[in-house]
Amino acid sequence: MGLFSRKPKPSASPIPAPVGAPTAPTSAANIAPAASREGRILDLGSDMLRRARAHKTGVLSAKFYSDALMEWSMKDHEFKVQMFRFVDAFPMLKTPEAVFDHLQDYLSQPGVTVPPVIATALKAGGLAKGLAAKTISSQITGMASKFIAGTDAASALPGLRDLWNDGIAFSVDLLGETCVSDEEADTYAKKYLDLIENLPTDVAGWPSQPRLESDHLGPIPRTNVSIKISALTARCDPIDFEGSINELMKRIVPILETARDKGVFVNFDMEHHQFKDLTIELFQRCVEKVDFQAGLAMQAYLKSGPDDARRMCDWAKKKNKLVTIRLVKGAYWDAETIKSEMNGWPNPVWPEKWMTDRCFEEMVQIFLDACPKPTEKRGQGDISSGAPRPSGIKLALGSHNVRSIAAALAGLEDRGLPREALELQMLHGMADQLKYAAAEMGLRIREYVPVGEMIPGMAYLVRRLLENTSNESWLKAGFLDNADAGALLRAPAPKAGDTSTAVQAALRDVDRSALSIRHKLSPASPLLSDPLPFFTEPYRDFADAELRSAFGAAVARATVPKVANDRTPAHGAEMIARAQAAFPAWRDLDPIVRCEVLLKAAAIMRQQRDGLAGVMIKEAGKTWREADADVCEAIDFCEYYAKCAPAMFQRQRLGRFIGELDETIYQPRGVAVVISPWNFPLAICCGMTVAALVTGNTVVVKPAEQTPGIASIMVDILREALSAAGVPPALAKDVLHFCPAPGETTGAALVRDPRVALIAFTGSRDVGCDILHAAAPPSPFDAGREAANALTHVKRVVCEMGGKNALIIDTSADLDEAVLASRYSAFGFQGQKCSACSRLIVVDPAGANGPAFTNVVHRFIEASKALVVGDPTHPGTDVGPVIDADAARKINGFIERGKASGIRHESLSIAHTASMRLAVAPTLAFVPPTIFVDVPRDHELAREEIFGPVVAIIHAKD
Repeated sequence: MGLFSRKPKPSASPIPAPVGAPTAPTSAANIAPAASREGRILDLGSDMLRRARAHKTGVLSAKFYSDALMEWSMKDHEFKVQMFRFVDAFPMLKTPEAVFDHLQDYLSQPGVTVPPVIATALKAGGLAKGLAAKTISSQITGMASKFIAGTDAASALPGLRDLWNDGIAFSVDLLGETCVSDEEADTYAKKYLDLIENLPTDVAGWPSQPRLESDHLGPIPRTNVSIKISALTARCDPIDFEGSINELMKRIVPILETARDKGVFVNFDMEHHQFKDLTIELFQRCVEKVDFQAGLAMQAYLKSGPDDARRMCDWAKKKNKLVTIRLVKGAYWDAETIKSEMNGWPNPVWPEKWMTDRCFEEMVQIFLDACPKPTEKRGQGDISSGAPRPSGIKLALGSHNVRSIAAALAGLEDRGLPREALELQMLHGMADQLKYAAAEMGLRIREYVPVGEMIPGMAYLVRRLLENTSNESWLKAGFLDNADAGALLRAPAPKAGDTSTAVQAALRDVDRSALSIRHKLSPASPLLSDPLPFFTEPYRDFADAELRSAFGAAVARATVPKVANDRTPAHGAEMIARAQAAFPAWRDLDPIVRCEVLLKAAAIMRQQRDGLAGVMIKEAGKTWREADADVCEAIDFCEYYAKCAPAMFQRQRLGRFIGELDETIYQPRGVAVVISPWNFPLAICCGMTVAALVTGNTVVVKPAEQTPGIASIMVDILREALSAAGVPPALAKDVLHFCPAPGETTGAALVRDPRVALIAFTGSRDVGCDILHAAAPPSPFDAGREAANALTHVKRVVCEMGGKNALIIDTSADLDEAVLASRYSAFGFQGQKCSACSRLIVVDPAGANGPAFTNVVHRFIEASKALVVGDPTHPGTDVGPVIDADAARKINGFIERGKASGIRHESLSIAHTASMRLAVAPTLAFVPPTIFVDVPRDHELAREEIFGPVVAIIHAKD
């Protein structure tokens, strides 16, 4: 029976295995009973641990932790967090002054206890500041050198040769996990090609190491290279799954063909969860297309791990392929957990370390079941010798956990497989003691060796530092704390004291109630049908194939309602009259009923959300993510306002003065006119409308002339919600009116009607100023007194107008993040947002020709060239059309005047314009995204709102 059967065993855990936690199925092999197998694991693990502890050298020894920064980080969590944030920024700091200033800034945050030595240095002045910066810099550089073998393959070659001579094989990884442009992708591809073409020549001259050059099935390549698919294209995005695969194949197939010809093993690294399915699919297609020695990393911290493992085994059997799986725990746990919580998505990773460890052992058993024995002779040929080879899975175990290794060795014995059938892979600079021990036990060891500059390698370094200083680190427990062997080798199980209920709570994917309470941003009311605290509507996770397919189908089906903007001022006046007549009854209705209307509307929108997004894509030219976010925001407005409103309608006492009762209470104002924009045609229109409705006002909605279709759907949804909430039909038909009409005539009449009490507007500065002027009451002085005396109320105006947003990139910025974020802000929805990055301010003390400014400009321009301008109904489109021909003429006017000023500029190309028009509204027009560089601060490009895909890059000295 397997170590972890699906039936709970008291010997394996003090509580039953929770539903959803990883368990190992019984293997087809002759597996030993659990008790005897656990005994064998303990024997094997104790032997390895004893051998490892006999070796006192290595990074993961007490000496490593005696390094000052590591020692202080181990003792104080808050210090560790701030220090590692500084370490992350360190490569961008080019001067001792910058190093000192940033160190001082990071470590002076509240709650951080600074070690006395550093505290004294931070108070230093003059030459002492430089000395302090130099000391810290040398510590960080020293830490980096422990984990990163060299700046390039040539500098790492002596170290690789030393490893080989010590009986340790290698897999070279070129650092760099973010590719922002095609230029960078081409550079990485060339580096991989150079590595694969040249490294085998050097390695061929090294002495023979039989253990490293063969496994239980025959010869294996000496040269082993690991690649990250995200480094090979600027367009690695699961939203466009097939497009991403095709882009990746263009660059990766030549690399794999060269590897085949040179006899080099190529391993595909597994990165963030969003790339998991993309990586597996790409790997399988590549193996089917190119006959090379192939490996794939898979992660046990993913809840999908066992299913992914079976999927790979089934594929290998079906396609008659032999591949290696590098099984690892996973390196992005913190990022995956934070991202899933932030987005309200199911957490893809196991929440507890023991769950990951148990899943790891389960996946080991799955892969060992698929591992061919030496006598099996079928499948693809040995690339180096031409001899037939079996098909299936060969296992490379990426772990520093002796328990995990021992469980795998026991699994080999259970299946009658020799130890040569397993390869142990460990990280460069870590667990040297274990490497010595494994070699003594006759195991084949391979180091994963990162090579590269410090800047692209910093993310890798920080992950290693976090791993080594974690309280749950097995290496720390085994070699620094010297924990008891029995405890270290115990089967993965919940911590002592954990209850089944607590474990089940940890496994829940998304507890929105707990999240919203913890984040303290959540209004709630027990009076509502939904008493849970507010939490934002999650965006679609387009890495999910099922969600992606459903969204695409909804976009294809979507039809924009035909709505004529033909309501006249007379129509508007009639709507105001009916709304005014309905106001008293709506005002006096139970506020909770009004709140329920909003909750019903949110539920209807949630049910129809993909279809609503599809309408906006076709009517307004929004891309997939932009349209999806628009619907989410509309749902959020409904739920947030519904959960805020009950408290507003309760009397609030002010003070406790004897003999006085002072209270505040909110009262509805009357008829509200909502004039909504086209750039958020559902979200803002909905937000302004439901805010007025829930507070007891009646509403006349005049949508933007460009997007009346989605607005009409919204009004229909609200009318359906009014009925569903039990609002009397006679009242429901008059509290909300839809008035699609020209702004210059009917819109102007609506805001000037004296019966209107409230105006909510989002749009241009010119129109907003006109509304403010029109709504202003007449002066009570001189000739205007009679008109002022006739007023029954003073109009309130909620007016959101234009903007000229700026983003600032300073000298310590992570440019991978900054460039991509700035690009999205500038060109998302074609820059047609008041929040769009219209000005990109880059700090460089050396001037506009300085290295910082030049680097940002170059990377931003190259990153922007990777954008696809096209049909927004296609998932791979980044930039769609602007809203209409008038907008295009205005934007192009700014572009032409900027060019005429002699300012350096770059415009992106637009291809296949004619065909792109077919899937969207014919009024939409394409404008090339344009970048102006070193724009004078007094130029109109730096001052005027453009509202299009144009960004001005401006230099700032400090």
